[in-house]
Amino acid sequence: VQGSDESVFTRSMADGIPQFVLRRAVSFHLYISTAPCGDARVFLSKGEGEAEQQDNHSLRACRGVLRCKVEAGEGTVLSPDIKTQTMDGLKGGARLRTMSCSDKLARWNVLGVQGALLAGLIQFPIYYSTLSLGDLFSYDHLYRASFQRLQGISLADS
Repeated sequence: VQGSDESVFTRSMADGIPQFVLRRAVSFHLYISTAPCGDARVFLSKGEGEAEQQDNHSLRACRGVLRCKVEAGEGTVLSPDIKTQTMDGLKGGARLRTMSCSDKLARWNVLGVQGALLAGLIQFPIYYSTLSLGDLFSYDHLYRASFQRLQGISLADS
């Protein structure tokens, strides 16, 4: 942050600790070409307008559930009970569990997009100001996967 005009951050003091704050004029925008994998994409159907009104999808009970990416190829599966992954377990044949894109969006909406390293240096979390999707998505499914399933959850619950 030497050339202050070149940085998106300004210096700040929080409880006597030097930290950084995102400049007011700076915002972040996320563009995704299609519906993010996971909960936002799994339930898309071809006749989306009519399907939303009748909504008798066979996997309706699985909506809003955490999902993991499949290792080789496109798609996601329901997450098993959350357990810590270990290298020994992976070497022994355990399936690698990677967070789905929809779950990442939901996480970023609560914790911010800055990551653990930057979080120790900045005063406030960084959030996306806007989200744009190119094609092949349902507003209702995206809203549910990114925001609605988090309602009523607080950090104190964990």
